[in-house]
Amino acid sequence: MRNPDGRIKGIILAAALAFFLITGLAGCETLGGTKSESSEPGAAQPTNLYRDFKDILLPAEMKVDDKRTYIVQGPGLTTGILTLKGYVERDSLIDFFKSAMVRDNWTELASFKSPSKDTSSILVFQKADRTAIINIHEEAFNTYVEIAVAPMAPGTSSGMMTN
Repeated sequence: MRNPDGRIKGIILAAALAFFLITGLAGCETLGGTKSESSEPGAAQPTNLYRDFKDILLPAEMKVDDKRTYIVQGPGLTTGILTLKGYVERDSLIDFFKSAMVRDNWTELASFKSPSKDTSSILVFQKADRTAIINIHEEAFNTYVEIAVAPMAPGTSSGMMTN
């Protein structure tokens, strides 16, 4: 004769397992599946923004890391390091900054894309009176972008050496 308690426990266990599977699959779709509320037409998308440096556009997916940000503002001068934190792929950020900086009238002087994602990639831009260095590096759970802006020395026309 079969144990009725064992059968009931098996049914309860199967129902609980089915519930957790369905809940887990539904959670996966909202976290990173192919369809989410933000991908619907007409849904509000986060917008890129300017912050401390009025001519350096920041990607909306990244948040300012106030613990790693050091900005000095004076009359007609803003300099320092602005640090962003989030998880955006390095190559996407490189493309974003190369495009946005050119639109804001920065000239690209150099770019160093590291061969591996666990080392820094660096972009260097210049305007008439300032130089901007953008350092992008990925860590286990976050990508960091450090934007360092410094004034150019008076009387220099370029950050590049010439003969």
